Amino acid sequence: MKKKLLKFVFVVLLCCGGLTQAVPITIQISGNITSAGGVSLPSTIHTGSPFTGTYTYDSAALDSYTNPQRGKYLYNSPYGISLSLGGYTFATAPSHVGQFEILITNDDSFNLPVTDYYTVFSGVNAAIPSLGFTIDNIIWNLRDSTHTAIFSDALPVTAPVLTNWNYNVLTIYAFDSLGYGISIHGTVTQATPEPATSILIMAGVFLLRRRR
Repeated sequence: MKKKLLKFVFVVLLCCGGLTQAVPITIQISGNITSAGGVSLPSTIHTGSPFTGTYTYDSAALDSYTNPQRGKYLYNSPYGISLSLGGYTFATAPSHVGQFEILITNDDSFNLPVTDYYTVFSGVNAAIPSLGFTIDNIIWNLRDSTHTAIFSDALPVTAPVLTNWNYNVLTIYAFDSLGYGISIHGTVTQATPEPATSILIMAGVFLLRRRR
């Protein structure tokens, strides 16, 4: 079965020109909640609660910034993030326009020390009807104050190596129908490409090497 899948991927990438064409990248993440609060917070979400999820983006997205140190990659539906936590799903809205983005900042010196950033941001998110929640923001922010985690503002096609970043915080802000807010913070402890994504990337690299 695996050999057939690889053969199929090779053919597809050969027809599409390898990694010069769009490749959907899906990164699987998991971790634990480090703090959670708010009057409307479900009892199933608390410090120590585990979460799992994925985020998906297009490898061929264009950088909407002209600053050579900062890359901003914007996405429409169906790209976005989805997290399972405490029996609930926190996710990007299914029909959004330009409300999911990945920001890559290399050697930012606006605030010292010089810092690298990798940020996943979802600004329009699906409601949770059973709780009456409006999910304001879902943000995963990685920072490296040694500014050695990345070397350009190019969009990565692999999962971030978590040990390269000395700040790692996942945040969810939500508001109920009365305007009361909740805030949830966590740490991502694992980030890996899903199997299909890994095969696509390896197939693209294989084809590029063959062409050379």
